[in-house]
Amino acid sequence: MKITKITLHLVNVPETHWWWSDDEYGQPAHQRDGHYVAEVETDAGLTGLTQIERMTDHATVEQTVRGWLGVDVLVVNLAQTPSALAKSFEQAVLDLRGQALGVPIWQLLGGRVRDRVPITMCTGYKTPEHTAEQAAAGWEQGFRWYKMKCCTARDVTAEDRLRHIEARVCAIHEAVPGMGIRPDIRWRLEEVWVAQELARRLHGLPMESFESPITKGAHGGTHSEWRRLRQTIGVPIADHVRDEHDLITRFQAQALDYAIIGSGSHLADVQASRFAHSLGLGGWSQCVQYGPGAAMGLHVAACMPNVTQPYDMVGPMSWEHDLTNEPFEFEGGALLVPDRPGLGFTLDLDAVNRYLLNRYVYAWEQGTP
Repeated sequence: MKITKITLHLVNVPETHWWWSDDEYGQPAHQRDGHYVAEVETDAGLTGLTQIERMTDHATVEQTVRGWLGVDVLVVNLAQTPSALAKSFEQAVLDLRGQALGVPIWQLLGGRVRDRVPITMCTGYKTPEHTAEQAAAGWEQGFRWYKMKCCTARDVTAEDRLRHIEARVCAIHEAVPGMGIRPDIRWRLEEVWVAQELARRLHGLPMESFESPITKGAHGGTHSEWRRLRQTIGVPIADHVRDEHDLITRFQAQALDYAIIGSGSHLADVQASRFAHSLGLGGWSQCVQYGPGAAMGLHVAACMPNVTQPYDMVGPMSWEHDLTNEPFEFEGGALLVPDRPGLGFTLDLDAVNRYLLNRYVYAWEQGTP
């Protein structure tokens, strides 16, 4: 079953109002970018769906997807075939294989360990007032965890950063006392004493974790400062890990409570999650894509045993349309994992045309090497 045609849609769907950031902070460039969504057709009459990694330049996208033409999706070894856009290629191949076999992608990844994936209301930068308004609206929608990016260039001193986080966390708790809160600090508190002070100020509030609180690798790459922080506060500590070696280093240093798994490959993410689970490390993963990419994120998260915490999903509800014909089912703070063959989602072409910026079509001729 060979890939014969790829239709690449460059689309830009407006965000739901103030989902990421409000007018005070403005929308960052990466949230205004267009996204590539691809229909991948085969000589067997099946069409797979994938989404290209954000912020990839067009020359790389074009060169890469042209390289997919002529590939036999039932023969290609995903573990041994490198691609500049590995996750996108894996999604297309697995969608087509799943359709051909009549099974969902999660079956091809080794089987799911959950049939629903709890998710955060994953957001960016806002004033405390707008943060509280959004958290309250999210609670009504069914969200039970609020994840927010914290601290910007305007927060110059340690005290500025502490006040930024404290004000927004307190605003959320006042508006929605039952909401679990995950500040994504992006290593900007830098030093242990600052994170300790934050924990002191937020004592008694429903903190799900501190994500990436202090300088990455501190001190001297040994993670000893991360261990000291864990030993002196009562809030779980989470950070992004690169690979299995990074996991071992953090585990041996006793530097983490939660590992955030994410790499350039879906297959590698599932493998790393299994390894983290064997070490006793819980955690989560994340996805920042429209519906077609978010659907793949659901299949992968369903197979990751170390996903003990709500998954960061910037997807189906954060843009005004998810570009899929099938709805994302959201119940009790979780997205349901589909049982339909392949990805389980198809492209809503009317919606695509509504948000279309450009379209590119690449075809393979029979007999071409």
